[in-house]
Amino acid sequence: TLKNNNAIFTSMKEVGYSNTTIKSHDETSLVIYEWCVPNPKAFIHLVHGMSEHAARYDHFAKWLNDKGYYVYSSDLRGHGKTAGDISKVGFFAFDKGWDKVVNDIKLIHESYKQKSPTLSHIILGHSMGSLLVRSLAIDYPKIGDGYILSATSGHPGIKGIGGEPLAKTLGFLTGKKNKSKLLQDITFADFNKRIKNKKSAKDWLSRDEKIVKEYLNDPYCMQIFSNQFFADLAHGVLITNNGERMKKMNKSTPILLLSGTDDPVGLYGIGVEEVFHKMKKADLHDVELKLFEGGRHEMINEINKIEVFEFIDNWITSKKLK
Repeated sequence: TLKNNNAIFTSMKEVGYSNTTIKSHDETSLVIYEWCVPNPKAFIHLVHGMSEHAARYDHFAKWLNDKGYYVYSSDLRGHGKTAGDISKVGFFAFDKGWDKVVNDIKLIHESYKQKSPTLSHIILGHSMGSLLVRSLAIDYPKIGDGYILSATSGHPGIKGIGGEPLAKTLGFLTGKKNKSKLLQDITFADFNKRIKNKKSAKDWLSRDEKIVKEYLNDPYCMQIFSNQFFADLAHGVLITNNGERMKKMNKSTPILLLSGTDDPVGLYGIGVEEVFHKMKKADLHDVELKLFEGGRHEMINEINKIEVFEFIDNWITSKKLK
């Protein structure tokens, strides 16, 4: 199936990446993406979100290449080429899936850091990827020379607290790998509610209609996820937004929080501001918040994406990370 689905990635345009694989801590084979440049100024490790894959970042990575950055990423477990077969999309693992993915990211990061230990290695996580990066920064505070957290989210409240036991119960009753339309619907129920003249269920992703259309036509992005995945995600959101746990992060590592004011995942900026204040309260010294007016969930796929790219590049430069 993977061979047939490769057309998804290669037919869109000339891609800038090459793929390799790496064996993770439990022998899971992870598909790695590299956007190489000679004599890079710095390295950027991209961590994608739920229900997408690293190839969607090709345009951004090529722009970063032009600025002298070496970019690498992976398709996370249960996503893209790492999942392989479409039927396997939406499942991390039977047990401790969140921790396993965090450790995958750690292993990939360290393998590149060892190759170029004198250069900065910045980690950029988007959406669920931002939560995984925050988990990584809590569990392994010495990893990462800077963090860029795109479209992150704050504490999910009652819905989030109830989400993990509900997902576990459904997993017990119908199977951990069983795909749950109920949990998918609960998770995304309100995301489009503020958008006028809706054209699709995914308009909340971006104001760029071409991006939304590509997403809707990408089978790796349009699968229903498993009971156990939603249990893992609820667990990850809760532990990541625990204020006491945030105190374990390295106090001096620069952090950039960026989001759109019309992103439902970040509660239209309120959730991202909550994370910013929690990080300040945890005595993290170098945290910056940037909300882009009118932007939806995927700021690097927005109609003003070049402004966003330049903001990221300028932030990295200002922190002397390249």
